[in-house]
Amino acid sequence: MLQPAFPALEILAQLPPGGLLLTPNNRLRNRCQQVYAAQQEAGSCWAPPPVESLSGWLDKLWFQLQQCGWKPAMKQVLNREQRQLLWQHALDEALERQLLNSQQLCRDADSALAQLLQWQLVTDIDNLDAAVEPLLEQFALTLNRDEFPLFAMIRAFAHQLHTHNAITPDQRDQLLLRAFRERTIEELPQIETAGFAQISPLADAIIRAAALKVVERPAVRRAAEVRSAPCQNLEEELYQAARWAAQKLERDPGASVGIVVNNLGQCRAQVETIFARTLEPQFLDPGQRRYTLPFNFSAGTPLAQTPIGGGALQLLELLQDEWDYSQLRNLLFSPFWDQGEESWLRSALFRRLQKLELRRIDGATLRYWAERTAEALNLEAPQLPHQLEQIGDRQRRWQRAPAEVWAARFSEVLATLGWPGSRNPDSQEYQQLLHWESALESLAALSEFAGSLTLTQALQQLRQIASRTPFQAETRDGPLQILGVLEAGGLAFDHLHLVGFGQQQWPTAPDPNPLLPIQWQKHWKMPRASAERELELARELTDDLLNASTDIVVSYASEEDGVQQGLSSLFGSPEAVAAIEADALRDHCAQLANATELEKVADTQLPPLAPADCERVRGGASVLKAQALCPLNAQLRYRLGASGFMQPDIGLSPAERGNIVHQVLAEFWQQCGDVAHLQSMGEEIRRQTIESAVENSLRNVRKKHGHLPAGFWAMEQQRLLRLLEQWLQLEAERPAFAVEKIEWEQQVEIGGLNFNLRLDRLDQLAGGEQLVIDYKTGQTSINDWLGERIREPQLPLYALFQPKASAIAFGQVRYGDCKWSGCGELEQTVKGIRAVADTQKDSPYATWQELSEHWQRGLQLLAGEYRSGVATLTFDRPADNNSELWPLNRWPEREQAAE
Repeated sequence: MLQPAFPALEILAQLPPGGLLLTPNNRLRNRCQQVYAAQQEAGSCWAPPPVESLSGWLDKLWFQLQQCGWKPAMKQVLNREQRQLLWQHALDEALERQLLNSQQLCRDADSALAQLLQWQLVTDIDNLDAAVEPLLEQFALTLNRDEFPLFAMIRAFAHQLHTHNAITPDQRDQLLLRAFRERTIEELPQIETAGFAQISPLADAIIRAAALKVVERPAVRRAAEVRSAPCQNLEEELYQAARWAAQKLERDPGASVGIVVNNLGQCRAQVETIFARTLEPQFLDPGQRRYTLPFNFSAGTPLAQTPIGGGALQLLELLQDEWDYSQLRNLLFSPFWDQGEESWLRSALFRRLQKLELRRIDGATLRYWAERTAEALNLEAPQLPHQLEQIGDRQRRWQRAPAEVWAARFSEVLATLGWPGSRNPDSQEYQQLLHWESALESLAALSEFAGSLTLTQALQQLRQIASRTPFQAETRDGPLQILGVLEAGGLAFDHLHLVGFGQQQWPTAPDPNPLLPIQWQKHWKMPRASAERELELARELTDDLLNASTDIVVSYASEEDGVQQGLSSLFGSPEAVAAIEADALRDHCAQLANATELEKVADTQLPPLAPADCERVRGGASVLKAQALCPLNAQLRYRLGASGFMQPDIGLSPAERGNIVHQVLAEFWQQCGDVAHLQSMGEEIRRQTIESAVENSLRNVRKKHGHLPAGFWAMEQQRLLRLLEQWLQLEAERPAFAVEKIEWEQQVEIGGLNFNLRLDRLDQLAGGEQLVIDYKTGQTSINDWLGERIREPQLPLYALFQPKASAIAFGQVRYGDCKWSGCGELEQTVKGIRAVADTQKDSPYATWQELSEHWQRGLQLLAGEYRSGVATLTFDRPADNNSELWPLNRWPEREQAAE
């Protein structure tokens, strides 16, 4: 059992009736109680020992004064959030200028006032001027108090306190001192203090006024064997400490082992991960049920970062009524939103929303598509659309309200969503639920001080409360204790490892309060006031740590912020210990790697397509293109649905811009019809026709992107006008033609597969032949039609099913680079459309017929591969290796294994 560093049983035995043992924190008080309880006979009845922590004792004294009706105690003691609001009001009243970080200034002011009261420099904030003037004069500081914004803020803050009949915790302590001096509270015969490293003058005065006799109990001196452990960085320090602890517990499971981490609050998550990995590697298995880890932390986790608290705050974001995709994904798949049997409905909804490719999803869009998706799946009475409609209705109706009303509303929203889910919570989750209820009560307690709040303000207040509320799971003590420096004071261990005590970390750097005169802080040795003050405190704490065990290892990072450092000089020059390399998880991985090598079977074949799947192949010609680039990726993308989505962009995505160009050209040629009409148009008529086509094409897009301003659409119209004018100038220079088909859909069959195709455009030429056209807004190349594996099969596939077609061409519609790029046999040449024999140097194809036969064979080959399930991970070109599908095709792992 973990023992106090002082003789707790001896102290308790020597206390006179009515005496008290006082400790600096609850952890040390609990240890004293446990040590006392362990000495009592099993089954006997005994009274709890007279042990209290300082804060708990002061709380009991205040409650006692209120119970006896002492008039000065009939005031509310404000918590941190309530004080923050009053300081904000005081700041607005006292200072006229706007500040970038008023919240930090309010926190500094609260801390400064606490120091003035705790160091008894100010005993009554209503008489602030009388207390401050001699202090300023003592240090030859200006008597113009207006140069110190703190004093103006304190005056305004005092006014706020009187308005609400409230006091701060430090004012409460002053009243307790007054009550002892006036004998309103009965004096104790004796108080013994143990484990204190520092104490404020006000707390010390209360203790001395509360008892006839005060005894300070020092810790029992121990002769410690101290060794040092130099490491590369903090991560290595933590791994070394965890391995060291594992060895100690393996040799003696009943030993008390302490790990003291400097600045534990800043690296708690990293500490927990490393110690779990080293001591309980199976805990990291996602399929492992959660259980209590064999170590205890003194530092808690903010409620906002716990599963229950963080999940509740996340679900309340539904009231914001607009989200990006990452927020919406986390909301829809939250394990604390009761999904019932509708998890697949949420997956289908999110996939449908992704296809919209919007930058942000608003509430109306989410509710609309939730209803549509549920209807498409033929669901009876689905919960999700109903829940979203309820949330949307509340969001529209709820206006400004006091904090207590918002607390009730937030509980109502969470209840509507079935929070925290249908699964029974485990012990830690149940404790988090209790803390969450306390956080809502703290929010409701702000009503008197915050006034009427908007939804955003109420959510912000709740988030701040949850972020400042520490959650420390109540679990049974394990053999390993992980503590901060102050929490370790007054405790004794069989083995102790100190982490993070390099020259730059210990003593800690000073950080004086920016609102108090620095001369005051140094003179009265206020917290973090000066390097001398921090050195003095570090010496006391170092002495306590070195006296906490007979077996001590202290580690440090040999480099901090790019600067080499050694062990803090406060620890002397202990002998260095060798690094511990043993690691259970790493050894297990090495054992697996060195085990009997498994037989590897190349899996390059998926099951063939069923006849029903061949009747209508999803993806059209894109399936054959994907099969040409990489067979496995084609099977993953079009058979297993592993398709990605465009990342939402500011404005329009490249794909949307390309679609608009297609639609504008289709609108124009439906009105124009042929080149003769185009050439006969006057400049003004042509421009009006283009403007009409642009306006019609943008109409639906503007509905989808209603958040974009009018100026954006004006620029988009100008871009399209310039682009179309340039492209149509190129069209007007062609020999006679008529546009026969526009956006023409047809069904074709090749290699046993049936495809639905959509042809951009088919031109009828003067000689009776036809030209198949596909618009492109990017760079194009006809070489992709000529290889053994046809990389761009769309136009060749169209051409095979147009008997009169004698040429195919990309229409490259790019501003400043409009051109034709194609090949075929035309009676009247078009610039950019080559003769078949001229497509390549020493071209193997002399005629259109030969090229068509090549396409027939190549496309049948690709269709046959896809139909039969060929799924080799080979790339036609290295550039085709798209990282988007790496998680499925596992190309990096295959390459690593091949090496």
